[in-house]
Amino acid sequence: MAELHILGQLQCASNFHDKSSLFCRYSFQAGPNWTLVSGCPEGQTISGKADYDKTVNWAHPLDIHYVTKGIQGWPKLLVQVSCLDSIGRSWIVGYGCCSLPAVPGPHTIDVNCWIPTATSITDRIRQFFLGGSHQLIQSDIVNLGLNRFKLKTQSKGTVQLQVNILLRNFSQFGVEYK
Repeated sequence: MAELHILGQLQCASNFHDKSSLFCRYSFQAGPNWTLVSGCPEGQTISGKADYDKTVNWAHPLDIHYVTKGIQGWPKLLVQVSCLDSIGRSWIVGYGCCSLPAVPGPHTIDVNCWIPTATSITDRIRQFFLGGSHQLIQSDIVNLGLNRFKLKTQSKGTVQLQVNILLRNFSQFGVEYK
């Protein structure tokens, strides 16, 4: 069987413009041809406050090992950045998704994040005074993009991912990489 090793880290989040602490929940999604051999496909970083250049550094390690019979359903990484205020309340401030590179070697990937916006004036006032944000009921919108065109969204910050991709035995399946 062909093997895929993903080694790296969720490095940082930047330009979220939130004064509270930020943390990130993440999950790897792969098609039915892929089997997880080792590693944890989902997790959460520590929370941290932004520094002077609006960057929150996490350096959260990632170590995932998949085996597959075909390349269909190549793994993706889904991120959900949340805010943690001083009294312990948390709410989502950004969703993002990226496909992992299919080329071996080191890669730095910027995952652009977005959030559904408040559509009514009462929702905007509630968000301003009470905090919080709109959240998605169906998380499939993030990785599949189904019905996302119906949403009003706002761009948020960026999550930086640094990964090393290791491929093994893919040439037996006719997959060439350079």
